Amino acid sequence: MQHRTTPDCGQVGSRELLRDLGRPQVLAVVIGAMVGTSIYIRPASIAQLAGATTPILIVWVAAGLLTLFGALTYAQLAMRISGAGGEYQFLRATLGALPAFLFGWMRLIIGPAVIAGLAVAFTVFLGDVVPIGSPWVHWNLLWGDRTTHIDFGPRQSIALIVIFGLAWINARGVRTAGGFQVAVTLCKVIGLLALIGAILLFGHVRAEDSVAPAASAFPTALSSSAAVLAAIAAYNGWTLAAMLGGEIRDPERVLPRALIVGVAVVTILYLAANVAFLQALSLQDIATSNSTAYPTAPSVAGLAVRRVLGASVAAALPILFASSALGAAHCNILAVPRVFYSMARDGLLPRSLARVAGNSGTPNRAIALIATLASVFAVMGSYDRLTNMTAYSYLLFYALTTIGFLWSRRATPRSEWDLRLGRIVMVAALFLFGALWLIVTSVLRGTAEVMLATGLVAMGMPVFVALRLLRSQASPSTAGSGGQ
Repeated sequence: MQHRTTPDCGQVGSRELLRDLGRPQVLAVVIGAMVGTSIYIRPASIAQLAGATTPILIVWVAAGLLTLFGALTYAQLAMRISGAGGEYQFLRATLGALPAFLFGWMRLIIGPAVIAGLAVAFTVFLGDVVPIGSPWVHWNLLWGDRTTHIDFGPRQSIALIVIFGLAWINARGVRTAGGFQVAVTLCKVIGLLALIGAILLFGHVRAEDSVAPAASAFPTALSSSAAVLAAIAAYNGWTLAAMLGGEIRDPERVLPRALIVGVAVVTILYLAANVAFLQALSLQDIATSNSTAYPTAPSVAGLAVRRVLGASVAAALPILFASSALGAAHCNILAVPRVFYSMARDGLLPRSLARVAGNSGTPNRAIALIATLASVFAVMGSYDRLTNMTAYSYLLFYALTTIGFLWSRRATPRSEWDLRLGRIVMVAALFLFGALWLIVTSVLRGTAEVMLATGLVAMGMPVFVALRLLRSQASPSTAGSGGQ
């Protein structure tokens, strides 16, 4: 299904997006969206849940394989269904408008919060390198115990500059944005490789500290699920490239290859990073590094570099963290507005969001929307819980998109089934099983983030019904001709 223009769009969005992204830019988006700051921090929480070296490595391999199965499944969808919006297009073509809208609704709620979190993380890392002043304004909120507050000062200003600066780059054209993404991705991948190489070359953990106290016992099913979910969060972002299908040259060939190669490269990078950390630090050191349980401790990467290369080298590590956060934020600003653009073309969001700028060929109003919402989250500071919900929320739609893929295959005649198609279906089924296992165990753990994420996604259902009613009332002649 090629990208379509609905008959009733009028002049809004009638100009098509420009196909200016080639193979290097798409691969940079896949890798750049995944390699954020999680690999430098997440190993701590995974070590707490896994408890021993072998289970830790198994967790990272399992998360990588599950992500690769997902990439293979999405690659099949991308070869059949092209256009801007990624999972929105996939779900609309296979399961219908409601699941597609719920995906867009989730991205509308969580997408700006993720960008805000990354922008604020950039300012935090920057503040570790150069001094950043105190807030200019401090507001105490007027509810509860009044301990909640909003600050505005240099950190918030830098976050806003990052958000709107990235939006400006994207508004100049997808070719410019793609070139910027290639540059940022190269910087952070080279930095990560240099970090891994230095630790492997110079780092040797003391034998007496090589095993954590919990190393003798393998984790339970629920703790294993929590560990894999934490690792999956480090891999999240690989689907963003699919949202750019309407701007990729030869998307049926380029996008599937970029997804598969990108996920494979990041899996190898993540395994190498964890081997390096395990060589430089004891499991006890890793487990007690920066995490929810140890919020004031240094990061795993920071501790490893300080231990192996010294404090002077570790002082420059926040620059690598900052570039990783910047690249991941840019991927979200580049890709997510294409979901809003496609939804607007289908009448599920205001039609103005489908307008394509004549000079750049980009959906600038959709880009402005996500930048504005992200800036609000960055100033308000209310994005923490939403960003913690991203892994679970994404899993819901990984599973739903895979169900759509398998459902669409039911119409394939038996005479056309062969070994290749059977393998494709098996890979998709394994991905679906893994996603459902993580979803069910997350619900069984009953965390507030999971419950809130489920509720927020479900809120999209009445919103969808209301929008459909408004649309039908706005075009009574069309509704009447349909015999409703």
